[in-house]
Amino acid sequence: MPIIKRECIEHIREVADLYDIVSGYVQLRRSGGNWKGLSPFTVEKTPSFFVLPEKKFFKCFSTGYAGDIFRFLELKENLSFIEAVEWLAKHYGISLEYGENRYAKSYSKNELLEIHEDAAAYYRRNFRESPDVQRYWTETRRFSPEAAERYGIGWAPKFDRGLLALLRRKTYTLEALQQCGLLLWNENDPQNFRLRFTGRLMIPIYDVQNRVVAFAGRIIESSGDFSKYINSPETPIFSKGSMLYGLHRARKFVTDHFTIVEGPLDAIRCWENGIQEAIAPQGTGITEVQMHLLRRYASKLLCLTDGDGAGQKCALRVVELSFRAGLESRIIALGEGDDPDSLLLRDGRAGFDRLREEAMIPFMARVLLPRGEASTAVEREHFLKKIYEMIRTADSEVTQNAYLDELALHLNLDRRAIGNDFRNFCGDTKFAIPGGVRQGASQGEGKIKGKLHTAEYDLLSLVLHYGHFGQKIAYIIDDGWLSGEHGNLLQKVLNEVREDLWEGPRENSPVFSESELNELFSILAEDSDVEDPLEAVNACIRSLYTAFVKQKLASIDQKISQQRKFTKDKNLLDDVNFFENLQAEKLHLRQLLISCPKIEGVK
Repeated sequence: MPIIKRECIEHIREVADLYDIVSGYVQLRRSGGNWKGLSPFTVEKTPSFFVLPEKKFFKCFSTGYAGDIFRFLELKENLSFIEAVEWLAKHYGISLEYGENRYAKSYSKNELLEIHEDAAAYYRRNFRESPDVQRYWTETRRFSPEAAERYGIGWAPKFDRGLLALLRRKTYTLEALQQCGLLLWNENDPQNFRLRFTGRLMIPIYDVQNRVVAFAGRIIESSGDFSKYINSPETPIFSKGSMLYGLHRARKFVTDHFTIVEGPLDAIRCWENGIQEAIAPQGTGITEVQMHLLRRYASKLLCLTDGDGAGQKCALRVVELSFRAGLESRIIALGEGDDPDSLLLRDGRAGFDRLREEAMIPFMARVLLPRGEASTAVEREHFLKKIYEMIRTADSEVTQNAYLDELALHLNLDRRAIGNDFRNFCGDTKFAIPGGVRQGASQGEGKIKGKLHTAEYDLLSLVLHYGHFGQKIAYIIDDGWLSGEHGNLLQKVLNEVREDLWEGPRENSPVFSESELNELFSILAEDSDVEDPLEAVNACIRSLYTAFVKQKLASIDQKISQQRKFTKDKNLLDDVNFFENLQAEKLHLRQLLISCPKIEGVK
């Protein structure tokens, strides 16, 4: 399949004016050599969004988003990378040039979307023609027929080949049929398909552009299938961890918060009772990517969870991830055996409005310290560590202190003691409290632009800013030398470099998560005025290599120390051999310290 040529994409990047595009969404004011304004991705009162025209990057400090003009459109308009390129080409009147892609598949995203539209229409027609299924919907589930029409509810018959026949008549490509997720096939006989969904109520899943991209199939009592839900698998148009059921409609009604429930039928019940901001995960646990997606539209999250242990566990996960994403979360835990669907059926919207919301710390204390003041010291320590782990991720010291105040008040503990305990916890885990020096898991430190960072961070910055060093660095650095967040990120970049796949951070890359892309773009947005980049690279390599070898030496010393504690006269000969081998290994490692690897000059 032809794709847009890389040269054409770079031409669009060069011609397109980031300020011109962004100013259509937010008012920008000059701030030195840059532009500053309110974040277009969230609601805020203090401007934290910057456009850096010289670098052609943006950076949003309130959400953590960063990137180029393509990424801005991807985030703001929920476009794919190619859709963003096409949008800009049309906006600036640039003709697109196409070439062949070594990774391209012979089907298009539009073809997969058309397959899902055909399937959705087919399932809806079956629903309207199936009286038993309609009775299940109206009598068992107690939804109205109008609700089925509103939300596109369908039916996949138990023994049916009609959908497959329909898709074959449409002459979709074999590759598209294999990748759409609606069909199962055998690699030994790739044209012999069978249906993934049979005997199930079909709930269409829409992306934020209101396009059907997947389905959730739920059994009805007569189906005899033990799995309550079967969901569409990951496909080129559907990622479970980065989409939320109902977001396409809930975002239109949201004011300051979303209400998250367990499944799609819970969300539909909420909508039917006027709780229009309800959304649900896609058959998996909530993810960090989904939380950042919600952060674009609201600043708060209300979690309406089942009252059992599984519901509490799910709510804990929501609380932790929402906190990291900068969302204020509150919890409504229902009674044992209750769920949002049964509650709203029984008591309606009035019952929902009577429920008591719990803030983060009271909820976590109730779940993790169920015995209250009778909890043991170990239980209380575990709870405090859990809370500290979350609070330390807050993006400001003011926010951290506010939560520490609340923690001390709720547990009736001395505020000064809580503060000292928190600082000790952060120090023990080498965490940099906002406003302090950046630290990481690496033992070595380099220095760029007058700031202290880990050697992994500095080397990653050098690879991004001075790409011509990439290949030589990739073949010197051993993955065992790297640790911490930036070590993992550097490892991914160097793997791409080794495979000759590195083209800089890009949204359509399957390698990097959204948070990793934000970090890569943020580093690229920084200035990197290094007097001697080659020397800086070798200094980082030296730091990482030395730290790795010293760690090995320390490990040997520890083995020697432990062995001496258990030395017995009858095993003296074995002990002597053991110590001699370790001492020889130490000598070898010390020799390695003398010959540290480095790269030579790169023009």
